[in-house]
Amino acid sequence: MSQLSFTGFGKEPEAVPAAPPVAPVEVAPWYKGRVLSHSSISTYRACPLKWKFRYIDKVPDKPRSFFSFGKSVHAGLEFLFEKRETRPTLDDMLTQFRAQWLREGYESPAQEKWFFQEGERILRGFYAKHGADNSKVLEVELKFTISVEGVPVTGYIDRVDNTPKGGLAIVDYKTGKAFDKSRVRTDPQLTLYQIACAKLFGKTVESVTLYHLNSLTPLTVPAHAPKMEEDVKAMVVEAAHGISDQVFEAKPDERGVCQYCDYAQICPALAARKKSATATPTSKPISAIADRFGKIETRIRELEGERDEMADALRAQMKMTDATRIDGEHFHVEMKPSGVLESKVQEPTASAEGLPS
Repeated sequence: MSQLSFTGFGKEPEAVPAAPPVAPVEVAPWYKGRVLSHSSISTYRACPLKWKFRYIDKVPDKPRSFFSFGKSVHAGLEFLFEKRETRPTLDDMLTQFRAQWLREGYESPAQEKWFFQEGERILRGFYAKHGADNSKVLEVELKFTISVEGVPVTGYIDRVDNTPKGGLAIVDYKTGKAFDKSRVRTDPQLTLYQIACAKLFGKTVESVTLYHLNSLTPLTVPAHAPKMEEDVKAMVVEAAHGISDQVFEAKPDERGVCQYCDYAQICPALAARKKSATATPTSKPISAIADRFGKIETRIRELEGERDEMADALRAQMKMTDATRIDGEHFHVEMKPSGVLESKVQEPTASAEGLPS
């Protein structure tokens, strides 16, 4: 890992955080695995071998800029709503954000600079919109460990609020690409948080919210139905049985997503596929072309999604600063009168101006 180059700011994350200690919760006699979380359960369901690489073999993930960025912004918001006698000022929150800034995963100083400034923009906007009152906030960054059908499950909830009717409202912050309420209505992570809050506080969860920070937009829906809670419990138990029984087979997909996995280079399933393809280069050429076409189409959709996310961020910055051009290290982006963004190559070297120093 690279060391922080400016004194007194930032910190570096662990590649895979250790499982939090288990609170005294009921654990089924059949379960022999570790404490689970929504993230680890999702990983197991997607690919059990990937789960083994990450949680048993401790093979580190590739650092990602969006993970570092999200954690840094979350740190500022956690500080804002922590219980204390004196209400933090905007400067207090920004100071905390700078101190907690994570530097891993950025492709260049210019990209890090852009994300840092975007984080400050989000926090300034959030403080202007919500910073005057935290009277309804019950908990921030709430750590829980509960038993779900005898399986220990842990997690952190960004915020839990009291409601006027005496119930609870769950708020989960998200950065990145925009989404709509259909995601909020079906997000299993929110359902798991709902189960946890009902157990911890003995109160009814009235609503769940995904707060899109880039646009400062909270999307709120009523609490998830009991059927969704039962589905999430079944999902937890299914993953727990597989982990406890040490079922760690790979699940290679047909869409080409595996080739972008952090563990692609050490995955025996992918190696076997490559070997088979090399051994029979002339078999079923049309089928091979179809597979290749599908992989390219998948990659194009992924890149288009990333491009749209960057375009939204660029337009937001231009609107805020009344600018029509943003310069990067290798490109500059201009907004045409039609509203279309156009990028062009440029030569100047970017500086780190704007980062903590």
